[in-house]
Amino acid sequence: MNNKNINKITKVVSKFFEILFFLSFLVMIAAAVLSFTMPQKFGEFLLESVGNGTIATNGFEIAIADKNGNLISAAVKIFVFAGIFTMPCMAMIFRNIYLIIKTCEGKTWFSKGKTPFQKDVVRMVREIGIFSIMIPVIGFIMSLIARIFIGVDSCETSVQIVGVAMGIAMICFSEIFAYGIKLEEEVEGLV
Repeated sequence: MNNKNINKITKVVSKFFEILFFLSFLVMIAAAVLSFTMPQKFGEFLLESVGNGTIATNGFEIAIADKNGNLISAAVKIFVFAGIFTMPCMAMIFRNIYLIIKTCEGKTWFSKGKTPFQKDVVRMVREIGIFSIMIPVIGFIMSLIARIFIGVDSCETSVQIVGVAMGIAMICFSEIFAYGIKLEEEVEGLV
């Protein structure tokens, strides 16, 4: 497969996931409304949907049923708010991936040619890193909130911290691109 095909597939996939996560964000807003207006019915619907009493969003997992199988309404609300805060982060990651490819191809209004060594590419790669770190941080904060409001004994949560490593890696990559820009400017200055 050549670069054009890979870029085309990556653009389609990243645009698809961007839209999917923005739509998921809207679904989470609707779920938040339902969790406050019809907490018992909505919670029972979720319990029936997940089966095992545990529900997850973007690496944050929480038990919405206690050991006896009873609904924990506060856990449903915490889950929904975790989704409200993390879905836009995921959407922005995929949006930036799409824009990075388009910018490197010289097909955005802010492109400075067909090169990855552009300030906007550096910014977008850095943003991907920041959004990747924000997702597990939000999960950790929601886990703390769950322990405070539900109680340590009856609260089961887990947070995947892979996003932190990915975020740090992306921030490091952004520095490599920034260094590439500096080298390009120095070469142009010599010519």
